[in-house]
Amino acid sequence: MRSTLVSVLVTLAACSEARSSPDAAVTVDAAAVDAAERCPLAINEVAPAGFPNDWFEVVNISAAPVDLGGFRFIDEANDPTTTAPLPPTVLAPGARHVQEVSDAQNGFGLGAGDALYLYRTGATVPCDSADWASGDAPDGSSWARVPDGTGPFATATPDTRGVPN
Repeated sequence: MRSTLVSVLVTLAACSEARSSPDAAVTVDAAAVDAAERCPLAINEVAPAGFPNDWFEVVNISAAPVDLGGFRFIDEANDPTTTAPLPPTVLAPGARHVQEVSDAQNGFGLGAGDALYLYRTGATVPCDSADWASGDAPDGSSWARVPDGTGPFATATPDTRGVPN
């Protein structure tokens, strides 16, 4: 296990150093490696007052490509039976995907004081989640991790949809 962890850390460091574009950079540390073993994706940003739809962003915090088709999302805790699927798209390490959320498309929206849960398809326990209080992400803003993928959530004004927070 220890040699595997060291190998993952070395791989992550090499990937991090290889990226020179600030749009692709995601800081990954040892705590993120533990999280990536459980879930290779992190909910990175949420805009519950998005226009025209609510949206959220996931980032691949692992050192390997991830097929988003293996994940589902919902705004209700412990209710994996009503989750909506992410599209079957392969997300490269450090890359982001923005998912729009609407009542018409997903059967639910994201409220001003709400939560978002990310599940592996077939799992009954979420692999990542985010929650926010009313006022944390007003219109034109978002609830975003700083730094990307690993940090605590904070209000981002303006939102940083699809780019580093």
